[in-house]
Amino acid sequence: MIGVDIVALPGASASALSITDDVLLAANRLSTRPRFTRRVLSTASPRTHLRGGLSLPTRALSRARARQLVVVLGMGAAEPDEVTRMLAAPEMAEATAWLRKAHARGAQIASSCSGVFVLGEAGLLDGRACTSTWWLVPTLKARVPACDATLAQMVLEQDGIWTAGAAYAHIDLMLALVARLTTSALAAEVARHLVVEPRASQARFVVPSFLAAHDPLASRVESLVKRRLASPPSLEELGQALGVSPRTLSRRLLAATGLSPMRLVQKLRVDAAIHLLQTTRLAVDDVAEQVGFEGPSALYRLVVRQTGKTPSAFRRRA
Repeated sequence: MIGVDIVALPGASASALSITDDVLLAANRLSTRPRFTRRVLSTASPRTHLRGGLSLPTRALSRARARQLVVVLGMGAAEPDEVTRMLAAPEMAEATAWLRKAHARGAQIASSCSGVFVLGEAGLLDGRACTSTWWLVPTLKARVPACDATLAQMVLEQDGIWTAGAAYAHIDLMLALVARLTTSALAAEVARHLVVEPRASQARFVVPSFLAAHDPLASRVESLVKRRLASPPSLEELGQALGVSPRTLSRRLLAATGLSPMRLVQKLRVDAAIHLLQTTRLAVDDVAEQVGFEGPSALYRLVVRQTGKTPSAFRRRA
C-alpha cells in the first residue's frame, strides 16, 4: 500500500481535497487490490477549517512522519497580495520545515495552484522545473528566483517535486501521480471513469493581455504586435520602438508574462485566429493570411499545439 499524506493547512481548498480523495478512491476500486491509504494532516488539529466554511478532522502535522507521497492542498490565493498574506500566516513556518524534512527522507511532494508557493517557501523549488496557476507564474518567479517556472505545462515533476496549474489542474496532478506510483493503465482507467481528458498544457488557457497588463512595457509590446498581426515586428524592431535593447525586452517580457517574445507573438496570433474562426465565416486560408501565417498548415499546426484542437473545432455550429 502506498501511504499518502494530505496536508490541509487552515483555509485550504475543499475542492482539492475532494479531487484527491476521488482519484485515490477510484484507483483503489478499479485496481485488483487497494493501492492507496491516506490520512489528512494539518498544523491545526483535531479539526481544520477549509475555505468556504467546511471543516474536517485532522492529525497533527508536527507528530507525523511523512509517508511515501505528500499532497499539499492549494490555498485559494488568486492574486499576488493574497499569496503574500497566505505565506505570512503563522502556521507556514511549521509546514515548510515539515515539508523540507519529508523530502529529505525521500517522500514525493506534490501540489497545485497556490499550494505550489508553499513548496517554494520551503525551498523545494530551487533549481527545479515547476509550474502553478498560469497568471501567478510571474509572481512565483519573483518570489522564488531560483526556480525554473513555466506557465505552459499542466504538470511538472523534477527530483520528486510535483507541481501543477490552477485549481482543476489538481486532477491532472493526481492522475499523473497514480500513473507514476502504480501503472499508466490504472491511471487511464481512473480518468475514463471520472470522465477526464488528458491535458498536457495550460497554454490554451493563458490570456497574454491579462499578464501584460501588469507591466507597462509588456502592455506596449502587446499593442504593437496586435496592430501588425499580419506582419509582426521583429524583436529588434520592438526594442527600437520602445527604446530598450532586445535583451532587456526579452527579460522583461519573460518576467511579466512567462513567455519569450516569439512565444508571446505566436500566442497573440493564434488567439486572434481563433477569434476570427469563432466570429466570422472566413476560410481558414484567409484567417491564416490575416494573422500572418504562411498558410493554413502553419495555422493548423500552431492551433493544435497550443489548444489541442483543430481550427475547425472552433467554428460555431449553426
